[in-house]
Amino acid sequence: MEIPSLLSVHQLRRVLAYFFLLTYLVLLAITWDGIDFASASSEGPLILGFAVAVWLTYGLIYLIPALVLTWLVEKFVHRERQIGHKAVFYPLAVLSTGITTLFFYANAKLYTLYGIFINSFVINLVSTPGGLESLGASTASNATFATIALAFLLLQALLLASTLFVYRKFGEPSWVTRRFFVGLTVLFLVTTVGERMFYAYSTATGVMSVSSLTQKVPYYLGISARTLLSKIGVKVERKKEFQLAKGSLDYPLNPLEVDKPAKPLNIVWLVSESWRADMLDAEIMPNTWAFAQNATRFTRNYSGGNGTRVGVFSMFTGIPGNYWFPMLAERKGAPIIDVLKAQNYQMSLYTSAKFSYPEFDSTIFSQVPADQLHEIPGDAQGWEKDQQNVASLLKFIDTRDKNRPFFTFMFFESPHARYYFPPESVIRTPYPDDINYFTLSRQELASQIHLIKNRYVNSVHHLDSQFGRIFDYLKKNNLLDSTIVLVLGDHGEEFMENGRWGHNSAFTDQQIRTPLVLWVPGMKPSVYEGMSNHMDLIPTLMPILGVRNPKRDYTTGINLFSDETRDHAVLAEWSSTAYIDNDVKIVMPLAVVATQHPVVTGARDEALSAKEQDEVFARKAKNLGSMMEELGRYINTRKNR
Repeated sequence: MEIPSLLSVHQLRRVLAYFFLLTYLVLLAITWDGIDFASASSEGPLILGFAVAVWLTYGLIYLIPALVLTWLVEKFVHRERQIGHKAVFYPLAVLSTGITTLFFYANAKLYTLYGIFINSFVINLVSTPGGLESLGASTASNATFATIALAFLLLQALLLASTLFVYRKFGEPSWVTRRFFVGLTVLFLVTTVGERMFYAYSTATGVMSVSSLTQKVPYYLGISARTLLSKIGVKVERKKEFQLAKGSLDYPLNPLEVDKPAKPLNIVWLVSESWRADMLDAEIMPNTWAFAQNATRFTRNYSGGNGTRVGVFSMFTGIPGNYWFPMLAERKGAPIIDVLKAQNYQMSLYTSAKFSYPEFDSTIFSQVPADQLHEIPGDAQGWEKDQQNVASLLKFIDTRDKNRPFFTFMFFESPHARYYFPPESVIRTPYPDDINYFTLSRQELASQIHLIKNRYVNSVHHLDSQFGRIFDYLKKNNLLDSTIVLVLGDHGEEFMENGRWGHNSAFTDQQIRTPLVLWVPGMKPSVYEGMSNHMDLIPTLMPILGVRNPKRDYTTGINLFSDETRDHAVLAEWSSTAYIDNDVKIVMPLAVVATQHPVVTGARDEALSAKEQDEVFARKAKNLGSMMEELGRYINTRKNR
């Protein structure tokens, strides 16, 4: 059958239908690795069938917006004589499906590398000034992504052109009728409704393998039918709820009362990006290790989270990371800065990243004048900016008013991926010259991760050289007798020890434990082997600065130089919170904080069976209640506030 070059409305719709079917096959290929078929198979044929149904349906669900958009434009723009389909419908179909397939590819790549999906954190990273720069992507990586994005658009254009060519040349098979497309639609609806009802039944009755599987599927749209199932006689597992307090920020609880010390101590606060706990040793960091031998070294220190935002926020505020959002909304700064300003401290803060990402200039440092927040513009590598900033920091101390105390802070960037260092800092070989995020498959990442870690070790060795410059200056200028020095990481960095690379994706030890070295004049050298947390720094420093308030007014942490001990830590990231003690880790959603199946592991990230997880969750219910008090202590829930 010969098809005219100008398609009728009916023929155009058929071409678009075939085109979207081909795009659906592309999505199936992209999402194949996102379904854990191996684990599903080990749970039995029913769970495997559910996994297959999820794979067959959820990609198509997210193709519907492109399909509906194209259909609406065709419906309202197209005229009987075929006006404008080449200029409107074809580009729209290519663009909308190209964006959809690229979106799923980006999700698959994010999950492969970091174990996360595109979420509000990723959107914030892309939209906030300084966010993209913080990724550390190279020119090659950026060029690769641009090429891949263009390739997806070209692929969709090729699919559409091929569909048009085949349709015009051969027409349609006789068996492809309207009934055929109706049958596919019905099959899709039955399958997707069926697997979602199975999901609802399984999660309501405590089948954890189902919820565990869907947690790895980006944007899986599960449904809940607990009430309905209970009414028809199904034994529904009791839901354990922990509701996060809602209201206005009430922090600190009372105005801080301060007795200015007779001789205020200077403060040098040094924080490194991605500095994990096991990097502090005599070989990799000889300068920092030597300094730590004369200070207090904390061997089991936890960050406030698994990313820079919460890690730095928690160390300067002494409260959990969930308070980041109300403090950002109110542009409220860290109380310790107010205390320092009230005591006439000279301040100069430096970063080799940006103060705008994360938004520290609108939160913890919001009350610091802009001319005291120093960044280095341009595309210099992290190690180069670190060197320049150290020189500026030392110049600030050298030219300060010696009749006033000073506070200086620096954020180091060398150990941030792609892990920056000069040739003289190499102590581990071989290592890759570059890391191209967009060409790494999971298999390639697993095979190269030891080489990538070599880059990281070299960058940490360079970090140590910059710490050493500051330590040497303070010692040579007899400032250690009058200066508090804090040295720590914002968070850790994982190298596939638990299946992930980097940070911001899980609460594994490698991502959340950091070194902590604290020098306070007059303190004897010691090693603290108990649990400590970034939130403990503020209640340790505030009394030294003369703050008389009970620590409950301004922190959930403990004073590390008191008789207090910590039996648990509360951590947070963009959308989750974690309870950690000597036995277990329990991770729950932050926004809802009401979950039937939290992620429960051993304290050292050991996997637990479904039964063990349920038992732990029930046993720790009282502890989780204490966690909720910490997460809500500084939220005023009264309606009139």
